[in-house]
Amino acid sequence: MDLRKHQITIGEVLDYPGARAILQRRFPMVFRKDFSPASRSVTLEQLLALVGGYLPKRVVDSTLQELERL
Repeated sequence: MDLRKHQITIGEVLDYPGARAILQRRFPMVFRKDFSPASRSVTLEQLLALVGGYLPKRVVDSTLQELERL
């Protein structure tokens, strides 16, 4: 999956086959089944800035690598 230097929107990521499951597994506090439609326009870069303060860098990095392998 091309993350476009983290400028891809969360909506685009969620629509990509398999990506939703990865994000729900890695970030359950953010990606619930009832994810807000308005939040789909948030970029991956913005999300990383949000979760970066709460999660270890290795978790964030491994998630990005997993998404890129899709």
